[in-house]
Amino acid sequence: MLVQKEIALLPSQPEEEVRVVLKALDEAKASGPDKIPALLPKNCAVNISSSLCQLFKKSLSCGILPSEWKLANISPIPKRNPIHDVTNYRPISLLSLVLKVFERCIYNRLIEHVYGQIYELQYGFSGEDLQHRSCYTFSIKFLTYLSKENQVDISISTLPKLLKLHNFGIRENLLRWFKDFLSGRFQRVTALGVTSKPLPVLSGVPQGSILGPLLFIIYINDLPKCVSHDTTMAKFADDTKCHRPIKNSQDKVTLQSDLDNITNWCHDWKMELHQIISRSKFQHEKQEVQVMEHS
Repeated sequence: MLVQKEIALLPSQPEEEVRVVLKALDEAKASGPDKIPALLPKNCAVNISSSLCQLFKKSLSCGILPSEWKLANISPIPKRNPIHDVTNYRPISLLSLVLKVFERCIYNRLIEHVYGQIYELQYGFSGEDLQHRSCYTFSIKFLTYLSKENQVDISISTLPKLLKLHNFGIRENLLRWFKDFLSGRFQRVTALGVTSKPLPVLSGVPQGSILGPLLFIIYINDLPKCVSHDTTMAKFADDTKCHRPIKNSQDKVTLQSDLDNITNWCHDWKMELHQIISRSKFQHEKQEVQVMEHS
């Protein structure tokens, strides 16, 4: 089933959904570059839902997002000492809360469309515990923007992301809207009452956005096709684990081939691997566990 028109993403009573999303805003959420506090749209939900709904429809039909909504304030939050080391800060991206209301409405429709097409062992939505699934695991961490230790922004160019969306049946004005949503974004750092000049965001899904994590999951959805049929791949957002029993020497060769294929996939789709950690464990009845490294 294809999403033929952008308005199909809105429910039969779009104003009601906008109103519900507005009322659900967390009052403690920090405001974005437009300085609109969450309390204002939340308390005015009944009065502004109709106007916002018309604005959202116009944006979808034209495939354009207001440039003001594509600016992010980056607030550095210390995560460990010493605080004079810039690598010890976590970058928190603050976006317009009005945009996030818009994103939530789109997300609600988009997830219904793609959920049945998402790889069945993608646990980014369910949060299922994967620790019990490791007879053999290797973990893949994708390169993140600004901080290698945090899931903030993924280094992916816009064109490949649009191709993946097209493969999921996102077409016409809606695809143009996503292109605009992912393009022409700027961010600026705010710290100690001082704000830097905006700089362009050249790649990645928008940090701090509602749609960003889902777009990333869509992007890596076909990654499991790279591995052999006896290798099971489980994914939780940008963390991927493969499971394969090693019964003989050929299994070791196949495993290495799987690793090579994943590396090639990342190269083809313009992604950089942050880290590959590979460890196999062999155990037979009462025998001690043997550990073998792979690369």
